[in-house]
Amino acid sequence: MAILISFFTGIVLWTLAEYLMHRFLGHEHKGKNFFKAEHGQHHAKYNYFAPAYKKALLAVVVTVLLFAVLQLVINASAALAFLAGFLGMYILYEATHYRFHIRKPVAKPFIVLRKHHFYHHFHNPKTNHGVTTRFWDRVFGTFVPVEKVRVPRKMAMQWLLQEEEIKPDYAPHFYLAG
Repeated sequence: MAILISFFTGIVLWTLAEYLMHRFLGHEHKGKNFFKAEHGQHHAKYNYFAPAYKKALLAVVVTVLLFAVLQLVINASAALAFLAGFLGMYILYEATHYRFHIRKPVAKPFIVLRKHHFYHHFHNPKTNHGVTTRFWDRVFGTFVPVEKVRVPRKMAMQWLLQEEEIKPDYAPHFYLAG
């Protein structure tokens, strides 16, 4: 039972870490940090993502540090279960975030999360920090409900367009500006 609890705790705490890093390191932190420069590039170019080697290196460092700290309070099996949930959710986050920007949605719930994320990109970067969940934005008061997202023409993703206009399937959710 402790293993299962540790695993799900890792999943939940990844979503909190995602929110906190994005909000505080990516937007509210004044000055430079390891996250902000890459994140700024991502906001400037919809299809820019930090190089995989940087993400992998950071994941290894965080995993080793977390494992060391976790073993001070829980046994190694529970620590590994936590890390499996945390890292598994990180990988899901990376795949989801990339897919939001590069590929068309496969199901309606993913349009809701995309609108949440793209509102952050194209309307107000001080809101809607979550990518895999909107939960923490609600908890911390940065949630803005989104009906329709204005997408700057120069930032429009290819999956969204048909003959330089929004595809009819996506017109209820997105519109072009500029």
